[in-house]
Amino acid sequence: MDEYVIDVVINGEADSLKTWCSSVYSAVDSMVGIDMVEDIKTITRTLDGKVWEVKDMDIDYLRNLKENIDESVLSGAFKTIEDLAYDSTHW
Repeated sequence: MDEYVIDVVINGEADSLKTWCSSVYSAVDSMVGIDMVEDIKTITRTLDGKVWEVKDMDIDYLRNLKENIDESVLSGAFKTIEDLAYDSTHW
């Protein structure tokens, strides 16, 4: 897991949130899951200082997509719990 600092907008004001995720995509997903986040501006991976500038992301659209995911289909994509437990991405 890597640490990410995400510059966001909450209640019309700039703010920064921190999350630990396996990828920048997971970091975005974390922010989509926080209802008070209105916009994502930049994402910084603290490990190496890599910065992603986020432009024109429709966070409400992403939330709508996420709400419509059938979780049984998602969990069914993993054959066994060992697939998750032995993920070697960061080994």
